[in-house]
Parts: sequence; structure tokens; C-alpha cells
Amino acid sequence: MEANEAALTYLSQNKLLYLNMLEVLRRGSAELLYAGEDGVLLYDRGAEAHMLSARNRGALEKFLPFLEGSDTVVGHEDWYREELTQRLGMWQETPCYQAAWLAEEPPELPPFDGELRPLGLEWAPFIFAHYGKSDLGGLPMIERAVQRGMLGAFVDGEPAGFAGFHSEGSIGFLEVLPPYRRRGLGEVLLLGMVRLALERGQYAFGQVLVDNGPSLALQKKAGLTVSEDTLYWLFRPES
Repeated sequence: MEANEAALTYLSQNKLLYLNMLEVLRRGSAELLYAGEDGVLLYDRGAEAHMLSARNRGALEKFLPFLEGSDTVVGHEDWYREELTQRLGMWQETPCYQAAWLAEEPPELPPFDGELRPLGLEWAPFIFAHYGKSDLGGLPMIERAVQRGMLGAFVDGEPAGFAGFHSEGSIGFLEVLPPYRRRGLGEVLLLGMVRLALERGQYAFGQVLVDNGPSLALQKKAGLTVSEDTLYWLFRPES
């Protein structure tokens, strides 16, 4: 209990940046490996990823033995990003901002000519065929996402887009089909997922690559707060 309280105290100092770590602790899927005034290290079984925040060199040196052999690492301070990449032999995704709904009340959905519906597993092949990053995990990745909870936007009864949750709890998989773009459906899907997260007691947050200007603009337009600091994902190359 003391370690958990220490982790919450540390992570609450920059809650927006550390919401992903707070979420996996909240849902109980994380093994807390270290928590102190100098940092926090945990392993999330859902994402199969180590997540860390290290305030100084001493904390980083404590964490490195845990990270050897890890397939996925999420870092929250830029000063050790290149060192982790090189020492662990990993490749890095573009850094991203964290965006979250911080208001006390859930958002209202903007009016649109259609409806949102929960999607079942029967929709997994359709999502796989239309999601731009399906090559990263194939159909099984999509099926797991559907099981976590996905919403579809339908216009005149036809599927127009979808969104869901990634394994660590962030909102993602957001895709609007080309014929339906520029109608505000991206904002509708994003806010629909925010409402779903809040209904479940989850933190409502997502991660946006720093070079993805349109997505950052969407987050701000929808009323989410975007972090000033960045985090990053490191992955072990497949052999």
C-alpha cells in the first residue's frame, strides 16, 4: 500500500503526462516495480510494456536491470530517450503528446446526421480492412480492441467510421472512412469514446504523435487538454 501511495503521489505531480500510468494502476493490470520521490517503474500486463518516469540518473540506473529484455518500454522524460534506445537495442516511435478530458462533466456530443453504436466481434473484419494501421497487429489485434469496446459511427445505416481503446487504455483506432470525412465525425467518435471511458470509470485520454497536426487540432477542438511534455514508445525489433 505504501508503494502504491508513493506512486500516486509522484504521478499526480504531472497528472496529464502520466495518465497512462495512472490508468493501469487504477485498473489493477500493472505490477508496481518501484515507487519513490525519484521516479516510478511499473509493468503493465495488458500492454505487455514497462512504463517509467525517472527524475535523475540514480533512478534510471535502478530501472535499467528491469528493462533488459523488455519488448516494449514507455518513457516519459526525453533526457534518457536516446540512451534507452541504444542500450536496450530498441527502435523508437515518434514522441507523442498526451491529451485528456479533464472537465468534471462528460462532454455533449455535437449534433450529426447519424448515430453511434457499440461494435461487436462481427465487425472486426470490416475494421481490419479499413483501419490504416492494421498491419501492426493483424486481425487478432482488432478483435482484442473490439472486446475492449469500440464505437461505430453510422450514417444512413452505413458504417462511416469507428474508434476504440488501445491495450493500456488510451483512446485510439479512430478512423473515418473517406466518403464521410470533413463532416465532423472524427470529433463525434472521439467524444463518444470519452463518454464511454468516463462511464466505465476510466481516465479518458489519448496519445497523439507530435507531428500529427490534424489529430492535435481535433483534440483541442473537442475540448481535450494536450500535455506540454511528451512521452514515447520504444519497441524491440522483431527477429
